[in-house]
Amino acid sequence: MQGQISFRETTEAATSGTEELRDSVALRFDPTRRVMLRFQLVWHDSDELEALRYARRAMVREERLRGLEWDEPSMEDPTLTGSEFRWFVLVSQAAWCREKMTELVERANQAVAGMQGGKP
Repeated sequence: MQGQISFRETTEAATSGTEELRDSVALRFDPTRRVMLRFQLVWHDSDELEALRYARRAMVREERLRGLEWDEPSMEDPTLTGSEFRWFVLVSQAAWCREKMTELVERANQAVAGMQGGKP
């Protein structure tokens, strides 16, 4: 069995080493400010990459069917550059984006498990 798909946030404010910086950013909260969220994805083979793409397409289809909630970021917006997901969003949407990334990776891992279960 292959390793699981994983991710870690590499946004500069999140990787500066202390939670204090993150708290100080929260104190200067400006909902109109935009931030580039970066997530480093780790996958081990082409099946896992395809599972990530499949999971993202499924999430986009669901968003289109149900519609987006007020101020909800769309899974259509981020770009995959190499093994990094880049998402340019309002600061107020950052927590939502982190939740969506967690869901994306969970769904992709489930898809990989389904593909491997179907192989002889």
